[in-house]
Amino acid sequence: MADHMIRAMAWEGRVRVAACDSTGTVEELRRIHDPSPVTTAAVGRVATGALLMASMLEKVTGREPMVTIEIDGGGPAGKLLATASPKGWVRAMVANPLATAESKVNGKLNVAEVVGTSGELVVTRDPGIGEPYRGVVPLVAGEIAQDLARYLLDSEQTPSAVLLGVHVVPAGRVGHAGGLMVQLLPGVSDEQADELSARVRELGAVTSQMAAGAGPMAWVESLFAGDLTILGESPVRFHCGCSVSRVETALMLLGAGEVRSMIEATPDGPTVLSCGFCRKEYAVSAATLRRVLRSVEAGEAGDRPS
Repeated sequence: MADHMIRAMAWEGRVRVAACDSTGTVEELRRIHDPSPVTTAAVGRVATGALLMASMLEKVTGREPMVTIEIDGGGPAGKLLATASPKGWVRAMVANPLATAESKVNGKLNVAEVVGTSGELVVTRDPGIGEPYRGVVPLVAGEIAQDLARYLLDSEQTPSAVLLGVHVVPAGRVGHAGGLMVQLLPGVSDEQADELSARVRELGAVTSQMAAGAGPMAWVESLFAGDLTILGESPVRFHCGCSVSRVETALMLLGAGEVRSMIEATPDGPTVLSCGFCRKEYAVSAATLRRVLRSVEAGEAGDRPS
């Protein structure tokens, strides 16, 4: 079955659930970035986590709602970043795709070793209306799922269980990838929370469930039996959305000094720029760079006090 997301409510609206199969999406990220197996797992977990969090945003009229997750844990992979939309798309990147970990933990890829545990997790929620909300918490595990659960509790006061998994087969491709997010809303007792935590632990790794033929719907149904309302099922996919106009916007954000340096480096052009999310290359002519520079300088001049 193609990649998809399940959204549901349980226990008469006191529990919010999202579960997804992101296998093809994470494989596409692997194809684009060509990372090491353990960095594939790290990127896949961040991307899947972003999809789960974005699925809980409401679709609104206006700008598109999005969730962005940034992790910079001080590990060899460097900064990881993923942006996702409730429409079901995600894009992701990593500073050092070839980072590796020497050891495994319980036979599994040691994601924490390449991510690191000494930095921050930043989540930016843009609801599509009003101002985006940015939350920052210190990394506690580097395994990403635990860190997202910590963020949801500390920054958004929402107790949550988060499972993220990426299984990379010996040939290097992604065999299975997926995730589950269960959020407790007001009205759940401590006893009910403990019971649900036990059920999530019994579920085990999502990739093991997928290898056994059980997908997101089966996970959700096993956790909540008949006390469940499915809100929707929708496809998920990789999507970048970069374009020439967005490249020019990004150039303007760099500032006059950086654009001037590009012109000096290749005065006859073009300057080749690569999108960090999809690796697509854009050849920017010297004339375009000079036009961007004039716009940036005019803006900077207008910002100076008279």
